[in-house]
Amino acid sequence: GFYQLYFMTDVAMLPPSLAAWSILAVKLWDALNDPIMGAISDRLRFKRGRRRVPMLAASAPLGLSFAAIWFVPPFSPIALALWYTALFMLFDTCFTVFHVSFNALTPALARGYDERSSLNGYRMAFSIAGTLGAVILLTALGWALPDPRARFALAGVGLGLFCIVPPLFAYRATRGYDDEAPPAAAESGGARPDAAVPALLDAAFESARAVLANRPFRMVMGLYLFSWTTTAIISSALIYFVSYYFKRPEHANFLVLVAELAAIAFIPFVVAAAKCWDKRRAFVGGCASWIAVQLAISALGPGSLGPAYALAALIGLGIATAYVLPWAMIPDAIEGDPGREGSYYAFASFFQKLGTGAALWLMAKAMEAGAYVTPSAAEPFPAQPERALAVIRAFMGPVPALLLGAAIAFALFYPLRREAAPESAFAADAGLGGGGR
Repeated sequence: GFYQLYFMTDVAMLPPSLAAWSILAVKLWDALNDPIMGAISDRLRFKRGRRRVPMLAASAPLGLSFAAIWFVPPFSPIALALWYTALFMLFDTCFTVFHVSFNALTPALARGYDERSSLNGYRMAFSIAGTLGAVILLTALGWALPDPRARFALAGVGLGLFCIVPPLFAYRATRGYDDEAPPAAAESGGARPDAAVPALLDAAFESARAVLANRPFRMVMGLYLFSWTTTAIISSALIYFVSYYFKRPEHANFLVLVAELAAIAFIPFVVAAAKCWDKRRAFVGGCASWIAVQLAISALGPGSLGPAYALAALIGLGIATAYVLPWAMIPDAIEGDPGREGSYYAFASFFQKLGTGAALWLMAKAMEAGAYVTPSAAEPFPAQPERALAVIRAFMGPVPALLLGAAIAFALFYPLRREAAPESAFAADAGLGGGGR
């Protein structure tokens, strides 16, 4: 999230237009594989668990494909763009297999309204800590390896090998929580993982219709899409903002570290706010404060590093809000539709990656329109024209503010409260009978 676009434009030295279209092609592929994996996940039957086995199978390919995307082969720009498109598609497929299965276990792991907030608070604290570890690794490598290509390649290999390990722990820890005879599999006549492609596509479309008919889930996906897209935009824009607007590239990683450390510190506060007010009100409050912080950052002058660090710490509240609350809302929204957890979390994964892909594509195209100067070996941090700097500042302030405003609008229409029983609320809003399915 922090480095993908920057790596393609400033390390692999692709023009922003080629980087943008490479990212878009990957997201089009993603639009297909997420719903299909969700439908497959709901219909798998394995002795050791229909969610756990795909997690285990994806672990090694996930880590190896992640390692491969951080190398820069000696290709022409077009060939390099095609190369990264293929590699990101491979990584995205492995990520989908793991991520959909992993997330689909959430309703089984946490049953209560507040317990889901706590579970996702712990989960996202570890997620952000992983990001911190990666950023610290890259910062430390920067002191020893001034060549950015060598730095990213070595970090990619180390982190890729590390990524193989956590799925193995997740597989072991979730033993006994995985339903081996899901309702969706029974209703579909016991569809097997070796079903024909047309049958899988039909199952995916059927699941998509059922999932998108759930109004609470649609509202959660709306607020999640816009808040996560904001996170993706800020993550990508921050490096450009510090490197080219502040002209202090050595501070980019440190500002990221401050924001991520603050996000971990704010997670207990967000969980407590969700328990005190409910998740919807806590989300609206977090996003409203986030808007003010982003507008303040974009208004800073080029030499305002001190205020930038203070505001980066306040960004942590917004990041914690976007990470914890939408994922805590999803189990509430799908409570009354058992057996389709894989399909629901496939769409959640799709919206997450759609937000990231749309953010990176939009930002890359805007940078191209702003006449962004691609770095070279001779000039790693070229002076950018005023138009390019205006684009970078817009993606640190006004654009995130508009997206967060849309997220707040979806949150205001989210119908579920702690006082309402999730299953009955789902039934009323999705048009189901009194007993749900």
